[in-house]
Amino acid sequence: MDTNFYDVVVCGGELTGLIAAALLGRRGFRVLLLGHDADRPSFEAAGTVLSREPALLPPLDATPLARVLKELNCIQVVKRRAPALAPGFQVALPRHRFDVPASDEALRRELDREFKADRPAIEGALGRLAATSALLDPLLATEMTLPPDGFWERREMGRIESLLPRPGADLLDPLPANHPIRAAVAMPAALSAALAPNDVGTVGQARAFSLARRGLHRLEGGSAALHALFLEKLQTFAGERRDKLTPVEIVVRRGRAVGIKVRPREETIGCQHLVWAGPAATMQRFTGERPARKGRDAGPGLHLAAYRYGLSLLVTPEALPEGMAQRVFLVADPGRPLLEDNALVVTIGQPGQRDPGRLPVWVECLVPAAPVDAGPGYLRAVRARVVARLRQLLPFFERHLVVMASPYDGLPPEVPGRAGAPPLPAVPPLPLPPVYSTEGPRSFDVAGLQHATGVKNLYLASRENLPGLGFEGELVSAWGVARLITGTQPKRDILRREVLISE
Repeated sequence: MDTNFYDVVVCGGELTGLIAAALLGRRGFRVLLLGHDADRPSFEAAGTVLSREPALLPPLDATPLARVLKELNCIQVVKRRAPALAPGFQVALPRHRFDVPASDEALRRELDREFKADRPAIEGALGRLAATSALLDPLLATEMTLPPDGFWERREMGRIESLLPRPGADLLDPLPANHPIRAAVAMPAALSAALAPNDVGTVGQARAFSLARRGLHRLEGGSAALHALFLEKLQTFAGERRDKLTPVEIVVRRGRAVGIKVRPREETIGCQHLVWAGPAATMQRFTGERPARKGRDAGPGLHLAAYRYGLSLLVTPEALPEGMAQRVFLVADPGRPLLEDNALVVTIGQPGQRDPGRLPVWVECLVPAAPVDAGPGYLRAVRARVVARLRQLLPFFERHLVVMASPYDGLPPEVPGRAGAPPLPAVPPLPLPPVYSTEGPRSFDVAGLQHATGVKNLYLASRENLPGLGFEGELVSAWGVARLITGTQPKRDILRREVLISE
């Protein structure tokens, strides 16, 4: 017997599902959010709450973000709390260090200083990247679902796709294969998309570089603040959240999802629609449909290849060297894979209003999946190498360190000045964000799994839908799932809800 009944149940901790839940609540649906506890956006280390990662938003005038913020009535809040990065980012290579600003004139000065002989070829290549990215603007602004759902949408998408460069096209030609600019162009997509660096296509690379150059918006408080923003909107529109419930089975009757069983109370929550905001492999295990191979496959065409590892720090402002940008891509050897300590992105956050003398800093990289799954020793070794590489960028950060910890490796936090004190407790590890490899061609070079799952009224809303677009893909995916559930009716009468009286 169902203990409660909701129009929509969103199960999982991925941000895509939370955004979709907020949108559906705004449109008058009775929404429940559960199963999000295991994938928290923040963690505690040495008595301090740290955000797992920075919250970098695409330009506020871009349709994927603007339409979500407008419908949820939080444009002004985000504008106030999320200034744009200027310059867009900085690249630190073994023999080169330069800014990548939005202004063409400012970028020309940087290129003249570092690559004077190659500047005309580099400007031509960057122009092709910008033009390719611009082709996606009308596509991402459309009301059609991405990935496309149904024959007519796929046909229309095919027409637009014909305008894009062919898969494998080299937009950076005639720059040589080992040119440093190639690493600078590859880094934004490699460290923001949910696709492995070798699987990020031309379109995804062009989009990530162009958005990063324009200047992403850095939200104060990081990913924890971003989750809190959408959660507040969900609850404002009478949505509900239930903590400490573990999903154990998706209830399917006659090919249709009708509820979800949870523990510890062994109850069944009924629903009209169920949105799965997590890996498709886990969803398949809960439905009993097509069990995944040892939990490693995400579904047709997507396979786990790597994870996104990160460190969260609090430092005083003196830790930052002069001339350092707020977002820096650090590459030790452009000829090696963009993995582990060879390719880091360092993001400097905004000081909190209550403690302006402390700056949050996030250090992120990719780690291959196989050694991570083999045991905890690998991540401990990676952490040591990442810290050593960070010293090259911030030579004296340890003198000004307040706390450093990772939410992923299960190690104790590092706090200066504790010589002779009892060791601090280890940070309980959270799930590592997955990064996928692909099989076969993808729509627009960025698409992954469909929202439809083969079970009626069961939808997938995760980073697996549009893995090549990073956070922008999560926004588009959330909008698409809300559209599939809402249909052609933009809002519904919140007084006309199905109420469960008895079985």
